[in-house]
Amino acid sequence: MPFVHVEYSERLTETFDRQAFAREVHAAAPAIVDAPGVAFKSRFRRIEESYFGEGDDGIDAVFVQLSILTGRTPEAREKLAETVRDIALKHATAPEGRRLHLMVEVREMERESYRFHKD
Repeated sequence: MPFVHVEYSERLTETFDRQAFAREVHAAAPAIVDAPGVAFKSRFRRIEESYFGEGDDGIDAVFVQLSILTGRTPEAREKLAETVRDIALKHATAPEGRRLHLMVEVREMERESYRFHKD
């Protein structure tokens, strides 16, 4: 924890530097939410098919969801979302002739119900 879940359009496979995105998020976000950098975990899933609005097929997307434990201020959550959005915009570009939509959501996990195990 925190978890960074990223879903991205299949067409972005070659134009989204996922490793650079994760490295930069893992370096910038800890100070914003007062969490150690080693606690951040990112995963990526390619979206094979999506549907936007009224069927606009010229859009590729990156959806980022950050899951953090409760207790951060609204300002910290907002700053985290903005920071991650800006980092994603540096590392994801739409292929020629296409548009990029990028969404970031910060969600809180209840501390009382969060459990983990590590060896």
